[in-house]
Order: sequence, then C-alpha cells, then structure tokens
Amino acid sequence: MKVRSERGVQMSIWQPKSHENSLKLLLRDIPDCNWAPCIEVAIGGLTEVAFSRNYNHLLLIISSSGRGVLDCLSGKIIARDYEEYGSWYDSVSLTCAGIGPLSGETLSISGQCGGGLPMYNRYGETLERVSPEWPLEVLIWCPPGKSALIDPHKEGCLRLANDYFCCVGFSWDGELIIAATSSDITVWKRQG
Repeated sequence: MKVRSERGVQMSIWQPKSHENSLKLLLRDIPDCNWAPCIEVAIGGLTEVAFSRNYNHLLLIISSSGRGVLDCLSGKIIARDYEEYGSWYDSVSLTCAGIGPLSGETLSISGQCGGGLPMYNRYGETLERVSPEWPLEVLIWCPPGKSALIDPHKEGCLRLANDYFCCVGFSWDGELIIAATSSDITVWKRQG
C-alpha cells in the first residue's frame, strides 16, 4: 500500500499481515524428524558447551555451577568440577580449559557469550536455525544440497526440535547433533 507523506513523498507502509506468515508457510510442510534423541539431559543454568576435537563424543558443559564432561554416547557425566568461572574460562576469546579426560585441551565454546558449533558436516549435511516466532526457534536438518528456506530445494529436510536454543550444531566429526537451551541438552546421532 502506498501513501503520501505530508511533504508529498510517496511511501510504502509495511503491512505485517502480508509478511508475517511467509516463513511459517515456507516451513509448514517440513516433516518432524523421526530420529529418537540418543541423549536428553537436564542441566540447570547452562551457559555454554564445547565439543572436544580430540574425543568427538565428549561434550564440555559450562553452567552457573561449574563444568562437566558429558559422554554423548553413554549419557553419563564423566568429569565434574564446581568452580564457577575462573582463569579456565575466557568469554572474549570464547575458549575454556577442559577437565577430566579433556584436561590439557582448550575448547572453543558456544552459548550465551557467542561462538558457534559447526552447522555443516563432512557429509554435506547442514543444520538451519529458523525463527518464525522469535525467540522460539526451529532446528532443521538438511541433506546435502538442500535447504528448508528455498522452496524447490527443501525435499528431505527434517524438523528436529523447537525451543529457545542457547546453541546448536554438529560435533567436529559430524556424527552427533546437539541442541542446548539454558536448562537442557538434546543429542542426536547421525542417521545413515
């Protein structure tokens, strides 16, 4: 719709009803993923996570009550400390020192301070984070060469989860997918 301003300049008026549902419409036929999560763990006060590059199935968890190491294959916390932030944590360089089996490793963190996990893997698969109802997000897994956001290229894409994500991504070897919120972690093992 076009209107004229007081100075006679023609301007467009944004009409939310014509635009607000376009992303929802694009995503409406993306099917829910039938993959069962291999791990679902409640972690109160979660702030950041980091996958080890040396042990791809180990996830460092940083919370308001310290650090823990989650074995994403067994679901067990295999190391824990209760120190709430110290010299081991750097929110500027987005790194954290490991504990337990990750001692001696400096890990790249992702979460409230920024950072990021890989959003694609060596198989050409990608993860897309979409927010048609921000801050609620949709996490979508896409096969090679596909995108849930491009209508003719969304075949095979699957909706993994809807939540208020702190971070999402693949492990460094691309075999695991994680979705973390401020209160829990869900891990899926790659299918195929």
